[in-house]
Amino acid sequence: MKVKYLSAILASSLLIFGCNSDNDDEVVTEPPVVVIPPVVVPPVVVVPPVVDGVSIDDASTVVVKLDTFDSITGALSFTVANSEGEALTNVANYDIVYFGFPDQASPSIKPKAWKRWHVTQNYQCDSTATDSCTGTLEATDTAGKYTFNVSDLDLQSKASANAEMVFKVAVQIKGALASNEIELIDPSN
Repeated sequence: MKVKYLSAILASSLLIFGCNSDNDDEVVTEPPVVVIPPVVVPPVVVVPPVVDGVSIDDASTVVVKLDTFDSITGALSFTVANSEGEALTNVANYDIVYFGFPDQASPSIKPKAWKRWHVTQNYQCDSTATDSCTGTLEATDTAGKYTFNVSDLDLQSKASANAEMVFKVAVQIKGALASNEIELIDPSN
């Protein structure tokens, strides 16, 4: 036989028998496809905050607790509740008085100097009368908590020069049925 035919027979036999890569005995199975259903998120419902508390006009008692008092600016923050501790809402009527007193630790050498030291500045609001409010009273996000601010507090100019002063404030909150007892309160700073 010729070498040419022999090489053709050899090449064709290799093609027929190959590298024994034809493996029909093994069945390849792929893992099952798992379909995950989409997650349905319920819509967000915004619920307005629950306002706890009692209207000031329905309260039979009023208790005021001063939280902060800045004697320089006159800024106040305070809590208004009834005697049961329930927050009072809708506060609008007030009398707030700032006082300047002589410092007991530094007495004056002038006997009548105390007359200039007892200075006051008054702010009030009667919601039944229009444009009769002085100062700014605002409710905070917490029921029963309020802030009070003034822009014209100036007790120092009414006192003697170079004298030491002690500041105090009195806050009276008025409701239709009751109001708190007035007491003088020292500043927090």
